[in-house]
Order: sequence, then structure tokens, then C-alpha cells
Amino acid sequence: MFLNKSTNDKRVKNIIFLTKYGNLAASSRLRAYQYKDKIDSPILNVKVQSLFSNKYLKKKFESKSISIFYIFYLYLKRLFFLLKLNKDEVIIIHCELFPYVPPIFEWVLFKLNKNIYVDYDDAIFHNYDLSDNLYIKLFLSQKIKFSMKMSAGVIAGNDYILNYAQNAGAKKVLKLPTVIDLDKYAINPPSYKKNNNFTIGWIGSPSTTKYLEIIKEPLARLALKIPIVLYLVGADINQEISIDNIEIVSIPWSELNEQKALKIFDVGVMPLYDNPWEKGKCAFKLIQYMASFLPVVASNVGMNAQIINNYNNGFVAKNSDEWFNFFYMLYSQPKLRSEMGLKGRDMVEKNFTIQSRLAEFENFVRN
Repeated sequence: MFLNKSTNDKRVKNIIFLTKYGNLAASSRLRAYQYKDKIDSPILNVKVQSLFSNKYLKKKFESKSISIFYIFYLYLKRLFFLLKLNKDEVIIIHCELFPYVPPIFEWVLFKLNKNIYVDYDDAIFHNYDLSDNLYIKLFLSQKIKFSMKMSAGVIAGNDYILNYAQNAGAKKVLKLPTVIDLDKYAINPPSYKKNNNFTIGWIGSPSTTKYLEIIKEPLARLALKIPIVLYLVGADINQEISIDNIEIVSIPWSELNEQKALKIFDVGVMPLYDNPWEKGKCAFKLIQYMASFLPVVASNVGMNAQIINNYNNGFVAKNSDEWFNFFYMLYSQPKLRSEMGLKGRDMVEKNFTIQSRLAEFENFVRN
């Protein structure tokens, strides 16, 4: 699908995604591997090369020690891969080539190849420009701005990142949210059945488990009125999570576990702190919930507030009382849950699927 041109068209190029992680990481899987799988062309060779392997990621998720020599090996592996790149290939750098290293290698690539794009679905620039570390602040605070300015174009997951790219002097910017593959989601809404417990669902990662603190108090209050199950997918196994009078189910993340859980939830949640880093998030979990015909409740932060039409396809909560009230409203009104779920699904189908956004991506990186 990438190019409907003859094989003699000299503009036909290979495309290579240089990701931070392997396909176990949601960000790499959804912004690189997913596109690789969907780009269908007999004349285009699409590759993904990750810096950190799935082995590395598994150790990180399990809080196991990672040898500095293994990390050095992974850096060398990427360096040797870079040396073999062809100047005619389209290269998409997801985040950065080497975290916490000045953009020396980016500079070399930009000099050798004019077809390099950078892709961001997190505000990783804040790892540097808001760091308390003097070395990082001094040598890396302008790193992402440099990459954005020197690249052929920036792919930004949301408005917050888009604005940063424009201020950095990016030549062109495409706002492309993290999207789902609609083929992996049910076509029709699930038939309603009354559950004994109200199941509040959360999908995340070890690093985002901290946000559950936001909903502990309203959930504890709610549990005094109704029976609740808090169903967690991908939470930090080393962090004990307990809330009085609430049953907590916590399972490790996998695509199978994720899809299973989405069929069990009554409502999906995405709590966030109101900080610069969180404003750069792409609200992907909300998109997943909505794609599964679920109503959602989320913090009124960043992209969350953009894709939720409050009181229409979900709720944005500004404080503990609103979290409590929105949960109780959804519990008390099954019809409202169903209506919100349908509206959310309709919005996702139109705006947040790879099927609806692939052509936009293709046109951006080939022109």
C-alpha cells in the first residue's frame, strides 16, 4: 500500500524504523512494528531495528539487574547497524538513537541522509531539559530540539509534542496519534450482562503504576457503597497495591491478557498527574478502552481531555470527588455505559486506527 507506482520510480525507497525497544514495548510495537505489518508493497522493504532487546525489557519489567556490558553490546550493535545504512533509505528514528548520549550520531546521519524523520509519542525532551542533573542539563537539554530541527520531518503523537517541534524549528510536522489495529478488536459491542461486581479496569506498565494512587481514595469511598473489582494489567509486580474492601486482580501484560481483560472491564481508567511529562502522553489506553466499547474516566490532563468529550463518550475527572461521582454514575446507569461505549468506539474508528491513518503516514514520509 505504501506506493502505487511502477518499480522504475526512483523515489521508491526502503524504510527503516530505528526504535528504542523491541516489540514488547507498547510504544515501539504500535509506532513501528504495527506499521511494518500493515505496509503492503512488493517493491518496498520495511525493517525495524531496536536498540534495547526484549530480553533487556523483560529484565527491566522484573526489576532484575542488567549488566553494563550487555548495554554496551546493544549500543555497539546499533552503531554497526547504522554504518550499513544506505543514504537512499527512509529512516524513522523513534525517540533517539542513543539515550543520554549527545546527538553526535544523529548529526552524522543528518549529514549523510536527507530522508530522516523523528517520531515522538512521549515528551522525552523533558528527560533532559527538566533534569536536576547538571551534566544532563548542560549537554543534553537541546538534544531533541536539534533532532527535530535537522530532520526532514517530525511525527508527533499529540499537540503538546507538535508545539514543541514547531518551536524547535521543525521543517514539517505530522500529528499522528498512537493508533490501534481495528482488526484486533470486536466488531460489535458485547451483549450486556449484569455483573456481581463493578469491574474498573486499568492497563499500564510498571512505570505508570504510580498513577493508581490518584484513584485509591475515591475507590475506597465507593467500595463502602458497591462491590468493586480493580482489574490491573501490566502493573509493577514489586509494588503492593491494596485498597480497603476492594478485590484487586493484577495480571502481567501480554497481548492475550490485554484483550481478555478488555472483555471483562465495565469501565476503563487513565489517571495521570498534571505535570509536563504527562502532558506529552498520547492517551493510548483510552483509545483501547473506547475501541472495546467501554466508557472511560480519566484525569483532565493533556490528550485525555482532547479525546474525551465530557459527559458524551466518557468523563474527565479534576478531583477525587469527580472520580467518585463518575464511577458511581456509571455503576448506577448501565444504559449510560453502553451509550458512551458506542460513542467512543465511533470516534476511534474515524480517527484512531491504523486503517484510517496509514495513508497519512505514508504520504508524509515519502514527500
